[in-house]
Amino acid sequence: MSTKIGVSFSTSPNSLDAGREMAETAMNRAGTEKADLALVFASAEHDPESLLRGVKSVIGDECVIAGGTSVGVITNDYLGYEGFHAGIMVVSEAGIDFRTEVVENILGDEYLAGKEMGRTLGFMKDYEDPALLLFYDSTRNPPDPLNIFYQATPILSGMDEEMGGLPSMAGVGLASGIMNMKKTEMWDNRKIYRDSLMSLVFNGNIRLDTTIMHGCKPASDYHRITRASGNLILEVDNRPAIEVATEYLGDPTLTNWDKAMFFITIGVNKGDKYGPFIEENYVNRLVFGVDEETGAISLMEGDLKEGDTFQFMRRSIQTDMISKSAGQLLDSLKEREPIFAFYISCLGRVKRYFGTEREESEEIQETIGSIMPLLGIYSGVEIARVKGKVMPLDWTGVLCIFSREKSRQS
Repeated sequence: MSTKIGVSFSTSPNSLDAGREMAETAMNRAGTEKADLALVFASAEHDPESLLRGVKSVIGDECVIAGGTSVGVITNDYLGYEGFHAGIMVVSEAGIDFRTEVVENILGDEYLAGKEMGRTLGFMKDYEDPALLLFYDSTRNPPDPLNIFYQATPILSGMDEEMGGLPSMAGVGLASGIMNMKKTEMWDNRKIYRDSLMSLVFNGNIRLDTTIMHGCKPASDYHRITRASGNLILEVDNRPAIEVATEYLGDPTLTNWDKAMFFITIGVNKGDKYGPFIEENYVNRLVFGVDEETGAISLMEGDLKEGDTFQFMRRSIQTDMISKSAGQLLDSLKEREPIFAFYISCLGRVKRYFGTEREESEEIQETIGSIMPLLGIYSGVEIARVKGKVMPLDWTGVLCIFSREKSRQS
C-alpha cells in the first residue's frame, strides 16, 4: 500500500469544532479511514483538551498524536499567525513505526531531563536508521527575568551523552508569541504536558533530511567574550557587554532595552573566520534582555563561554535563497521519494516583525508545498545539525523532508 497523507487547518475559535473539522478534511484529503500518525498544533488561544477531543472523534484513540503550541500554522495553501489557528497532518503508513516518549517537569534541570530522555530512547540503538523530532516548552513557568527560556543546549548534551551520538533529527522550542509569554503546552494521544520534553521517533522505510534557512549576516568585526555566567555575557573585550552592544547600536538614547531581541543578535562562525561568508556555518544567538545594573546581556542559550568570539549580526532574509536552499535539499535526495515536509520557522521571521515584502514561508509553499504535503509551525527555538553537531538556533527556518527508498514502498 502507498503512504496516504492529508493536511488541513482551522481558524475557528471553537476548539472542539476546529479539531473535528480539520481532522475530517485531512482524512478526506488523505483518502483513508485509518491514520497512524497525526501532527497537531494550535495557538495558545485554543483549549487543547477540546481540540484533541475533536481530533480524536475523527481519527480515534489509537493513532499516535504529537504536537503542541504554535502561534500559527503553515500548510500547502495557507499560512497564518496570531489569533485562533490550528493545523494537522495525518499519515497512514503501515511500514513506518511512530512512537512518542515524554520527560515531564524539566524545570529543575534541563541537562538531567536530556539524560533521562536519552536513556528512555535507548531502544533506538536497535533501529537501522531512525529519525527524531524533538519538542520542548521553550518558556519557563514561572519565568526568571534574565532566564525566561528553557535552554536546549544542555538538553541535547544530556541526550547525546546517554545515546552515544544523536540520530538524524530536528527540533523545536514551542512558543506562544514574541512579546507575550502565554502558556505553552505539548501533547500526544495520552495526555497534555507542560514544562516537558517530547520525542517523536520514526522507524522503518523513512529518512529525515534537513536544511537551514538563516536570517542574519555579520555586521561587525569579531569580539571576544571575557566574562560569562550561564546565559549571561557580562564582559566583552574586557568591557561591560552592554557598553559594546550600545556602540554597535549607535545612539543609546534611542534604544528600548525591553525589546532587545529586535535590535541585537550575535553570531558564532563555526567555519573559517576569515574566509568568505558562508551562511550555513553560523550559529546565531538571540539577545532577549539586558541587566543595566551589571552591564550584562542575556541570551536564549548558555552555550557561549569565556574566550569564545562572535560578531554582531544584522537580520537579513533573501527570499530567493530560501527557494534555492529548499531546491538543493530536494536535489540531494536523488533516488529517494519525498513523502512529506515539516517546516519549523522562527516567529521573528514573519513579515510583521522582519519587515520583508512577503512572508518567507511563501517560498517554502511554492517550492515544497507544490509537490508534497506540507505542515509548518512558528517556533521560539529551532534545532538542527550544523557542521556535524545538533544545535539550537535562533532567527532560522529548518526545513525537514521525510523520504523513502523507491524500491521499498509498502
